Amino acid sequence: MNNDPKKKCENHEECMKMIQAVLDGSATETEKQHFKNNIENCQPCIEGYELEKSIKTSLQEKVEKKCCPGNTIDALKLKLGIGALGLVGTIISFSSFICK
Repeated sequence: MNNDPKKKCENHEECMKMIQAVLDGSATETEKQHFKNNIENCQPCIEGYELEKSIKTSLQEKVEKKCCPGNTIDALKLKLGIGALGLVGTIISFSSFICK
């Protein structure tokens, strides 16, 4: 019996979405299990997973996380104006997350 992975993926776009979900932690337990059960059967998916995983690992190791200075946040608030309060809240939340 031939256990070699297939060379062409019929669902590559959907598989890449699943790979992203698994790597970013948004996949459900059922999706993770399905992924684990099927990844070794498809060469393009194996390669896609390895590439995406290495990119994520490299970014996590190389990107320096810094706090956003208060004066930068104030300048953004001023430039964005009152109509962009939701975006400013997101920026403030993000900067708070980075500073922890």
